[in-house]
Amino acid sequence: MPGIVGIHRTLTFIVLGLLTTIVHSQDRSEDWVSVSNERLHAPEAGDWMSYRRTYDVTGFSPLDEINRRNVDDLRSVWTYSMSDGSRWLATPIVANGLMYIGEGTGRILALDAVNGELVWSHTRTFPDDIALSEANRRFRGVSIYGDTIYWGTSDSYLVALDARTGEQRWQSKTADYRDGEGHAHPPLIANGKIFLGMSGGDFAARGSLKALDAQTGEILWTFYTIPGPDDPGAETWNWNTEYPPAGAATWNTISFDPELNLVYAPTGQPAPWTTTPEGHGDALYANSVIAIDADSGELRWHYQLVPEDNWDRATYESMLVDLEIDGRMRKALIQHGKIGWAVVLDRESGEFLHAFRTAYDNTITGWTEEGRPIYNPDTVPQPEDVDSGKVFQVCPHPHGARNLNAPSFSSETGLYYLGVNNSCMNAIVVTPIRHSRFGLTGTTYTPSLAPGYDFVGEFVAFDPVTGTREWVWKPQSGAPMTASALSTGGGIVFGGTADRQFFALNDKNGQLLWQTRLNGDISGAPISYEIEGKQYVAITAGGLAAQTGTLGRLVDVDVTQGAGVIWVFALPERNPTQVPRPVRAEVMTVSVSEGVFSAAQVARGARVFAQHCSECHATENYSGQSLQAKWGSFSLGDIYQDISLSMPPVNPGGLSPEDYASIVAYLLSESGYLPGDVTATLPGDRFQLQRYVIDIPGLIY
Repeated sequence: MPGIVGIHRTLTFIVLGLLTTIVHSQDRSEDWVSVSNERLHAPEAGDWMSYRRTYDVTGFSPLDEINRRNVDDLRSVWTYSMSDGSRWLATPIVANGLMYIGEGTGRILALDAVNGELVWSHTRTFPDDIALSEANRRFRGVSIYGDTIYWGTSDSYLVALDARTGEQRWQSKTADYRDGEGHAHPPLIANGKIFLGMSGGDFAARGSLKALDAQTGEILWTFYTIPGPDDPGAETWNWNTEYPPAGAATWNTISFDPELNLVYAPTGQPAPWTTTPEGHGDALYANSVIAIDADSGELRWHYQLVPEDNWDRATYESMLVDLEIDGRMRKALIQHGKIGWAVVLDRESGEFLHAFRTAYDNTITGWTEEGRPIYNPDTVPQPEDVDSGKVFQVCPHPHGARNLNAPSFSSETGLYYLGVNNSCMNAIVVTPIRHSRFGLTGTTYTPSLAPGYDFVGEFVAFDPVTGTREWVWKPQSGAPMTASALSTGGGIVFGGTADRQFFALNDKNGQLLWQTRLNGDISGAPISYEIEGKQYVAITAGGLAAQTGTLGRLVDVDVTQGAGVIWVFALPERNPTQVPRPVRAEVMTVSVSEGVFSAAQVARGARVFAQHCSECHATENYSGQSLQAKWGSFSLGDIYQDISLSMPPVNPGGLSPEDYASIVAYLLSESGYLPGDVTATLPGDRFQLQRYVIDIPGLIY
């Protein structure tokens, strides 16, 4: 038989290196306008270039083409299905006509924001033991600055990608994922610095906030949210225990005040969750807001929302708004964590101004003048309660009066909008044991409805000055609120529920103006952007937010098991015209005879195939003569798709992308194709594999 002979075909591929991407070049990326500090600080009305659009994280869009009068005409204009469908709470950003979004499996996409056409995709291969990172398979979003996309990865790197092509420029290691640490949330970018938080508090990683140079990835400073033994705050922990102080992860949204040059980072709970087995203590800087000097990394002030935590009362983003309080304009900060209270602080000094109740909560009965919560003693366990079996009814559930679903503040109405959930749990305090999936908790719990409630979710407009509820809207189903809020200049506020409803309300009175059912729970944060004078609203759904599975069962929510989907809506065209498709660049392909996989990848594929697939599938269906006969006119992307939809028989699609890619490498090896060097790797991405051509002829039998 003849040797392997490569015959190239013309497809659409540009070689970009080891972690290369498929690129579809088109006009939008050619007309690139740099995303400067000025654009991030004061975005145009139609921009949505950071996670909550602006540094103050108010989640407000000034756009008003879509308004109370016409929102009922809103229609879906395009969708895009993702491979993620578990804890995928992604929020896209849009810059220069391109939408950027990704997946916890390690794929970042750039899409045409007008028609949803794929422009490029970039895939990262994670280590086999990536499950050691709490950020594993969780993705919230990316950030942009200049012409670079910045992506914090679950294996603890900051990765810089060319925003126009997806080419990786550099990566900077930030920590060791094997310690539980990783990144799921997008960083904040200001004044040429990348401010990056971390996940891993449940897995007993030591919390930290880092600043990195946007050009090089060099770490400029690190602030540890768990003090060392000799640092200020160390006295608030008990160091004579089996588990050293840990947790206080900075895993959520960071905000920034350019005038004060302060970065505001929220922190999570201590690890273990409950401080009782460890001995009582405030456990600084867990469950806190920390205000950090952006240049030096020094702590200016802190405020602890929930000292001496026992029930996982993490804080969330610090919203920066100016409010008139007691006849005086204050540079205020609104903090709302998992507890059913919002706290208003002075963001210059951290001074406590007031707190207001937002949802059912039985753990806090009031606040001292200094802003320390007054706890209900019935919800505070004592050391003798550990492993006693005593059941505590604690409200809310650990998934919170709110979870990742963020509030919005409208500068036009002065109202603070938030979807809240009323719930409780029956909890028992136990000796902490590290669990590979749930981390280090020290509690067991089951969800329950709040006393007197036959529903969970409600969408509320609060006056943040008085704390009063201006109006309330409740879904008929009583389903949990899962989406972040988006208020707009059109007099609308958007939200979404666990039972697939994406809705728009009148921002002044809560009247339901529009509602549509999507593919799954409304799991992300809605955004609004404008291109060529047309306003769009985008939302991600089907990500299985935490409260969907736990609190949804309390009101019989049907939890869909599909993948995540990006939905984009707009008003109908008055004079509709066909949207032009992108012009794709003609480029070369890669022959599979060129050593595109390694011997190690083949060995992994052989193990995976033998373990999961060989019982019902034979290699002969995909190798030897069958490879040419069945797949000679196709690419490796087609083989990848075929096996990922059918293997393993008991759980099609249940393997990792890297496992499926290794199976493809194994099948090629079985067909006589030779491995390359140790760096050669087939990517775990169907789109990237479309460039790999099966040679004709080229099989050795």
